[in-house]
Amino acid sequence: MAICYSALQKSFRSGDLNKTSFWSHQIGDLYPNALRKRLCQNSLEDACGLNFALSCLKNTKAPKKPSFEELNPYVTALTGMKKTHSAAWLNRVAADHLFRGLSGDPKGDEVEQAAYALKLHSEGSESELLSLYGEELMGLYKYTNKDPLTFMCKILISGRPELAAIQGFALGPLPPPSPQQVLDHYNDKHTKLGKKLGRGYQHFLENLILHNPVYVGSAEPYKQQAEHLYLNFKDSKGKGELRVKHVLDLIKENKTSASKTVPAAVPEVIFKDTDVLKIDSDTVGLGFKNATFICPVNMNIVSPLKSGDKEYIKKFVKIGESPTDLNFALQCSHFRSSLNLPSPDTSIATLKLSGDINYSEIASLGKGGDKWRTSISRKILQILKNNHSNASTLFVDVFTSGVRLSDITASSSWIYWNENFGIELLKVLLFRKFVGSKDTNAFNLMAREVNGEVQILSVDENEAGKERLRESMGKGLETAQRIKYDFKVKCAEAVAERTEEVGEFLEKMKRLWEERFEDLLGKGGRMKETHRKLFREWDGGKDVVGVCRKWLGVSDVEVVKKEKKKTKKKKRKFEVDEGESKKRTKT
Repeated sequence: MAICYSALQKSFRSGDLNKTSFWSHQIGDLYPNALRKRLCQNSLEDACGLNFALSCLKNTKAPKKPSFEELNPYVTALTGMKKTHSAAWLNRVAADHLFRGLSGDPKGDEVEQAAYALKLHSEGSESELLSLYGEELMGLYKYTNKDPLTFMCKILISGRPELAAIQGFALGPLPPPSPQQVLDHYNDKHTKLGKKLGRGYQHFLENLILHNPVYVGSAEPYKQQAEHLYLNFKDSKGKGELRVKHVLDLIKENKTSASKTVPAAVPEVIFKDTDVLKIDSDTVGLGFKNATFICPVNMNIVSPLKSGDKEYIKKFVKIGESPTDLNFALQCSHFRSSLNLPSPDTSIATLKLSGDINYSEIASLGKGGDKWRTSISRKILQILKNNHSNASTLFVDVFTSGVRLSDITASSSWIYWNENFGIELLKVLLFRKFVGSKDTNAFNLMAREVNGEVQILSVDENEAGKERLRESMGKGLETAQRIKYDFKVKCAEAVAERTEEVGEFLEKMKRLWEERFEDLLGKGGRMKETHRKLFREWDGGKDVVGVCRKWLGVSDVEVVKKEKKKTKKKKRKFEVDEGESKKRTKT
């Protein structure tokens, strides 16, 4: 039966309906409940399909046990769903988090939440799990033999819009079964023949290929770290190939904090820059403080698979920032994603600078020319001298077709005239104020229009220190160079005309901050005073004029009534505060 289970799961992953029809019959004709359990488990593991698993369990309730006929549409649905192994990767990373003596946090980031859930699972603390996740998820957890992937899926879906968006599925008829071959890769480490052939995680991971994937062109969340752990983690006796259960058992055996008695499971993985970066004629230099540029990046290099395959993806790369600042940028990316703001895939790695890539030459290709060359040359020499050539590096998916906000004008860009430009810009400005990101200006924002929708990306997010936070306290949403007044007028329009939406956005930021991001981005209460002032000024949106003046430097809101085809429409007109141009801007 093990080969049937393996073949069915591989068929689900491949999206082959003929194969899933045949292998589901091999199981479901005799053991329909076993098939239903596999459907639930496979959906959690390979599709982050929490809604699917809950529906399958709830809606297949023939007397005593489900019938195969009831399950047929679910076999079809799971075969066609978009795939991701993210829940399983997160589960393994969370186990390592616990192994290193970290307890997790139900209000922390994804890994901390996952580690906390896994800790409760390991301790058998079902009452606490119930209070955190509710009866419905606990029922699924118990039905799938207490599989913690139930909780991993919930955590991921709650924080990742792209996974929340795939929770729907389409039931459909299952074609009649036709004979299928037992393919070689079905015999993995979970089957008798696979064990006899000595196949382990290396073979399993090499053949874990997901068709119709959620994540295209970038590594799945936690994939690289989890793969390394599966292949390199060993216990005190040198035994490897450990599953999550084995790691949890090791923690119990030690009976004390693993951070005090057990060395870290895996040392930091460091990659040679020439193996990761592909500097070519299309490489674009962007910065003068750090080596920032756009070039193809081999995102598979950090995977320990021996296949040698390379997948070069164009990325924005930043070398030379402090690990603290890069982690701030990473958590900001997660926070933006949770708020449904543009947030390209972001990751961090450590590169060993080989000396074979001339970063100062790349910088000189940017608009700063030799000035940038000199600045980056000093930065690289500092890394070589002080950090043993190791450089923390940020990788971000390229925001294609985006332009700097500073390059947009009312006369030359359709983006400015899009009806959502003001509200999207306002949300990004509020976000940067809320997390305490320094240097909020038009140069650190990028904008584009996709299918008629405006997207504005916050970039170069660095943590403002106490001094900078005090300086920017009375400057509204700008904290550095001024943003064009026309842009601020658009934001003021959004405050006046979409007051309820602004309020909802602020409340969502506040809730997510308290639930997950305060400990990650606001340690030591660094943002408490800013938040108090922000919400005091907002005051439920009661004083629109006051908000526009304090946040944006735009005042004297008045309603302009204009006849248009016998319909009166309200428009807003704003005047600049004293100290700026006295011209009026009609909107």
